[in-house]
Amino acid sequence: MDRCDAAAGHLVVFDRRKGRSWDENVFRESRTAESGAEVEVWGM
Repeated sequence: MDRCDAAAGHLVVFDRRKGRSWDENVFRESRTAESGAEVEVWGM
């Protein structure tokens, strides 16, 4: 995001640990990076 001067972006996290339910793995959070850019974090 810093290289292309983006004001917002997305981060997708794949949690492949065994024994976790979909309810524990699937989420969405809004965060602000140190640069001030908005980042949507998605868990799957």
